[in-house]
Amino acid sequence: MTINSRLFLFFLLKLVMLAALAPHMAHGQSKTTYEERKLGFDAFDESQPDVTGLWFHIEQGQKSLANDEYGRLRYQYPSWQPSKPLQNALDRLNNLSRAKQGASQQGAGQQGASRQKSDRQTASSEKELVSNEPSSESNAPKSPLAIFAEKTPQARRQISNTEFNKLVALAEKENQPNFYLLMGWAAIDRGQLNLARTQFDSTLVLSPNEVQRRSAQQGLETITTFIVNSAIQQRDIEQLARLLASGKSNKDGGADASLITSLVEGSAWRKYNEDAYSEAYELFVLSQNADGQYLSLSAQQKHAMARELACSIDTERFLRRCADGLAQQQLYFYENGDYKSSIKTAQQLGDIRALTLDELTLLGWAAAKYGDGETATLAFEKVLKQNPDDDVIAGELVRLNSNNRLKLNQLASAFPVVNTRRQAQVNSSAWPRKQFLLSYINADTRSTTAQTKDAFSVVSGITTRSRSGQSGLGNFDVLTSYIGIGDIYKGWQWRVFLDYKQFYSGAAQSGAWLGDDLLGDGVRSAVSNNITGFEDKGLRADIAYQDVGFNFYVNVEYGMFDQPVNADITGQISATWFLPKLTLATTLFRYPKEDSMLSQTGSFNARNEDAWGYVLEEGIRGLAAYELAPRWSVAGTFQVSTMAGETVDSNSALSVRGDVSYDIATDVSDMLDYWRVGPFASYSGYKHNRSGFTYGNGGYFSPNYFISLGLYSELLSLEALNWQLKLSNSIALSRLEQTADSRFPLIASPDIESDADPSVALPYSETTGLSGNFLAEAQYRIGSDWIVAGYMSKAFAVEYQAFEAGIQLRWRGGEGRGVTSDELLLSSPRLRGFAL
Repeated sequence: MTINSRLFLFFLLKLVMLAALAPHMAHGQSKTTYEERKLGFDAFDESQPDVTGLWFHIEQGQKSLANDEYGRLRYQYPSWQPSKPLQNALDRLNNLSRAKQGASQQGAGQQGASRQKSDRQTASSEKELVSNEPSSESNAPKSPLAIFAEKTPQARRQISNTEFNKLVALAEKENQPNFYLLMGWAAIDRGQLNLARTQFDSTLVLSPNEVQRRSAQQGLETITTFIVNSAIQQRDIEQLARLLASGKSNKDGGADASLITSLVEGSAWRKYNEDAYSEAYELFVLSQNADGQYLSLSAQQKHAMARELACSIDTERFLRRCADGLAQQQLYFYENGDYKSSIKTAQQLGDIRALTLDELTLLGWAAAKYGDGETATLAFEKVLKQNPDDDVIAGELVRLNSNNRLKLNQLASAFPVVNTRRQAQVNSSAWPRKQFLLSYINADTRSTTAQTKDAFSVVSGITTRSRSGQSGLGNFDVLTSYIGIGDIYKGWQWRVFLDYKQFYSGAAQSGAWLGDDLLGDGVRSAVSNNITGFEDKGLRADIAYQDVGFNFYVNVEYGMFDQPVNADITGQISATWFLPKLTLATTLFRYPKEDSMLSQTGSFNARNEDAWGYVLEEGIRGLAAYELAPRWSVAGTFQVSTMAGETVDSNSALSVRGDVSYDIATDVSDMLDYWRVGPFASYSGYKHNRSGFTYGNGGYFSPNYFISLGLYSELLSLEALNWQLKLSNSIALSRLEQTADSRFPLIASPDIESDADPSVALPYSETTGLSGNFLAEAQYRIGSDWIVAGYMSKAFAVEYQAFEAGIQLRWRGGEGRGVTSDELLLSSPRLRGFAL
């Protein structure tokens, strides 16, 4: 008998057992296919199967076993394409069997006889399994192993353990690989796995035959399969882990570990397909199948763990998954208001791949809401590069960089939509703040339609100012004629004026103190030979600039050229800041006191010699206005200053004012821009009374205190019409005190050559009464180039009255249809005191 004949029954027994294990091994030895949910998995690679067993069955003519093996291989390796020689051999086996089957089927009675014949043939083959000589030549009695081989699998299982152990001992005594194989498979069939393992191990040690070694190896794998499947069914993760560790450490280089991993992995995919994701995840962890772990975690909605796993594996597939997880986390954090974490996640995502348009947009909004303007700007810049017409993003960029003019200008230059939004935002605030120059430069149609700002202009006008008082002393009239030119250069508005002024005070009367004389009754008993007035010229210039939330103004003057006391440079620097509900303004100033000719230009004594006076007031003033509520506002101003002049004792002063206003314009007329009414209170006080017209005094109003409590009203008609009117009125109850300070504070003893005596004092006065003022301003456009403007003011107080008026004709090139309030004559920061 050949070796192939003797091994026939061994394989037959083995395959019967494998058939019983098929439900387990089908899952343990095949890779379950699956469809990854929207994750774009590549198909798993599948190796070519081992077809040695299939060829053996074909060569032995074992049709059923060959077909079963063929079906198993096709199931386990779906992409396997059998070679043409193998397919032809299998076809020949099936055709021969069908031919023999047709010839043998003669009726029902013949079928039973055929089965009996087949059983006898099988028994004969089993008999040959344990014989070393051909059966036709050997008449030796059957050995116990041969008899055992002839038994059916059921009969073998029914023999006693004692008898079976004797057969095992006999096989060990014979020490033949074929006997070890027989007893190994029989032990498996009886469930004695440890015994089976020793038999197969002995086969591997003894047999050089490749077929026998392969059969023994398959037996060992069957044992492993039993053990692993049992642990899987019991969900004994610790046992599976020990099996894997033991398999990896065996001397065969991890063959057992590979089988165990395959079994665990196959079961894991089966659990996954059955939606048992938690069990599947445990098995995937054991088999170190990262794909399965990721899918199982995702199916359990454990996205954080899935993302952490994906981000820990440096492969293209898992980097894609990591990126997808980070993108979901970025959105999750944003929707839950955790903007800091959303920003951090987006930055991590950006380290893996370029952010998409939506991800960049989300990063920008998260950073904007978190207050990280730099990160938000960078993100939104990238958004606009991909979507240059996104008006919303452009608006947010303008808002984020409203205090960074350099960056905002760069953005406006790079993106037209940003420039448009910047202009719109600027204009939305500039117009109500009366920043008409800024509004015009930013192409606000309201301003550009009203009038041309950036064109050469020429103005000419006359003003008059009259203050009541004693002739030659407090009485003071000023008539001013002027001509000026102006234009705009790179956003800066400049103007230069030449003034021609006529001053008149009159002649001092007998009994008046002037210089060092008491006219008529003094030592010299002189009448005044002092000048009653004079004419002179002066220059002044100013520049103005407006930016978002900011105004700036500078004025410089020199004049008069030939006044009694040499003139000095005067002027002011003003700045205003516009905050959302608060306006702040401040001014540094240096101007002559304009209460009298003595204080404004200087004058001479009664003998028309020894000029003195020209009192310059230097100081700072400030303003704060706050919007309490729509239409309600509160404002406060203060001024701190010092005064000094030629032969005039120095002095200091403080003044404050507070008012509350309510805008009633919308309740009255739609032709009004505003109409503010409300109460006010004011205080001003000087350290010394220097209102006299003698040496050491300056001829300016300087009460110890002057308190007023009253009401005021101010209205302005609409902007950008071809006419405009502004009315301001106030009425108050006032109280003042003027102290009896010395007429000659600069000397310590009487002057025998004049009437100067430090003991001579100014008259003390304390008065209460009404005070008030009325002011009207107007301007009218008489053509596209010409505007006429004027004003008139009347003020009164206790023993005091003043009147002012002026008119101006203005020409400016360009087109214009209306006027704006910044060009009302008294709206100049030089006259208002602030750059508003």
